[in-house]
Amino acid sequence: MKYLIPFTKENVAQFISPRVSEIKIGESISLIKNNLASTPGKFVIIGISEDIGAKANHGNAGAKNSWKAFLSKFLNMQANGFINTNEIILAGEINLKDIDSDSSSIEELRVLVKEIDKRVQSVVEEIIAAGKTPIVIGGGHNNCYPIINAFPNPIQVVNIDPHADIRKQEGRHSGNGFSYALESGKLEKYFVLGLHEEYNSTFILEQFNYNNFLDYYSFNDFLKYELTIKDLINSVKSHIDSPTIGLEIDLDSIKNMPVSARTPIGFSEEEIRKVGFQLSMNYDFHYIHICEGAPQNENENIIVGKTIAYLVSDFIKFNS
Repeated sequence: MKYLIPFTKENVAQFISPRVSEIKIGESISLIKNNLASTPGKFVIIGISEDIGAKANHGNAGAKNSWKAFLSKFLNMQANGFINTNEIILAGEINLKDIDSDSSSIEELRVLVKEIDKRVQSVVEEIIAAGKTPIVIGGGHNNCYPIINAFPNPIQVVNIDPHADIRKQEGRHSGNGFSYALESGKLEKYFVLGLHEEYNSTFILEQFNYNNFLDYYSFNDFLKYELTIKDLINSVKSHIDSPTIGLEIDLDSIKNMPVSARTPIGFSEEEIRKVGFQLSMNYDFHYIHICEGAPQNENENIIVGKTIAYLVSDFIKFNS
């Protein structure tokens, strides 16, 4: 895998705190052996340590930190009867070490995002070709585009996000990944769950009015009508008709989460987990992508890392 830095036992050991008479997930999952196709396991975890896409969208830095925050929590979860660790392959992270992210030029940053696109797409294509399910952690929401574009045929996607991220195609950044996926023809249908009416432009909202392949349910209506999680899932089912979907979880959707676009209003962590449970009862998945977590200190590392770890654990449990 040309653009992947594969994880070794030594890499994993950095994140594990072993205890006598306990087995942690990090001690029992698989690493890539000779090649991915011959490595046992259904779910392939890869990380993206970048915040270039967010900065190219005039956003805040920090999304590059969520991958390691996730590893420190997920790998220390217990390997017990509730999760089948034989299904998990920890592949490694996308190699971005040669990409200089210090530029202050929006134009230069957007060029760099195109290079990140190429590398992410290449790795995800290899996971798909091996017949396995990508679990992609970290980075900005710009990475939805190369993930979707990696699939040989068009797919339908649910995005839990206050922002629709279908801004103008003005150069690649974290706010227009789905715009480019639509243009490429790889995004067949798209549903935004929990959209914030206050933070999506008229340009974006008009696209929902004119394009039958796009739909959303707003967080405002979730509050206004005192809906249940099952009501939200029914709103998804009214638009998404494929039995298999791509799932995007932007941590911006969770209130007070340390993210690139932090908000005091949004879903709770428990509500997001419930949405994940209910979606798993109604759909199979092409992939899951969890992004935009931007911890800046140890306390925020704990919050972001544990939240992603729970979401990944849930996904594996319900889809094994």
